[in-house]
Amino acid sequence: MKLREVLAGKNSRIISVRPDKPVGVLPALFDAHDISSVLVIDARDRLHGIVTDRLFLSAMAQRGPRFSQLTAVDIMQSPAPTCAPGDLVTDALRRMTIDRMRHLVVQESDGRLAGLVSIGDLVKARLNDFEIESRVLREIALVQMAAR
Repeated sequence: MKLREVLAGKNSRIISVRPDKPVGVLPALFDAHDISSVLVIDARDRLHGIVTDRLFLSAMAQRGPRFSQLTAVDIMQSPAPTCAPGDLVTDALRRMTIDRMRHLVVQESDGRLAGLVSIGDLVKARLNDFEIESRVLREIALVQMAAR
């Protein structure tokens, strides 16, 4: 299965902020949209990075009282981890596991954003694949048993 198929089966709405957005607004975005990351995109729709809940908490712990003066660009991961719509789910999962990340930005070859996938999205896709494979194998086994 490819990432474009995963994106087709989920809400592909991308939640983003401008680079100068104060960090204080991020928790409300995470909560309101039930997400744990936002993309940092400028006025020309260029991807600058990603802010995750982990990055948010880490910056809060490291910066202390100065944290409230920061903006999204101050705490984002840049460049954001990206992949292509044609990449395999298994390859994306492997990369996420090795690099210990939970989100990948899916970008077209021309740089346009296709969506964002989480490790949960990819695990769900693999579980669906396993269920289908299991069903097919059971049907094959039943047909072979009936033929005997």
